[in-house]
Amino acid sequence: MPAPDTQDPVTPAMRLIFEYDGDQVQLVKQQLVDVAITGHELARTRQAGYYVDTRNAAGEALARVHLHDAFASSVEVFPEQMGKPIERVDVPSRKGAFTVVVPVPEGTDHVAIVQLQLTAAAPAGAAARTEQLTTTKEIGRFPLLIVR
Repeated sequence: MPAPDTQDPVTPAMRLIFEYDGDQVQLVKQQLVDVAITGHELARTRQAGYYVDTRNAAGEALARVHLHDAFASSVEVFPEQMGKPIERVDVPSRKGAFTVVVPVPEGTDHVAIVQLQLTAAAPAGAAARTEQLTTTKEIGRFPLLIVR
């Protein structure tokens, strides 16, 4: 157990703002922030979806953060008449922006937006139902301007 007067080093964090139009994604702003980041372990990432990886110069992933609802393919449409339900409608072209806060461990060089896609269920007799085979597709790679 560490001595009470020693603390674990705090990993810096960065807020990233992205814009997208169809398949085109660009990083429009990056800002160091003073917040604690949790839930960015690579080993437990087995769910299909979009993520941001922080990577070193060799391209090795250092951390991964899930992008909840980042690339919306539908929008909520509010009714003109009171009392009617809100509907969700598919949009022909995805366009929008999203913000994510990622850990920036020592050695971070860039971030990559990746999509994990489920390719198959685990073979029969697998130890756990959560085991899935996935492929990783890189959507975009963006250099970070880190000032510490």
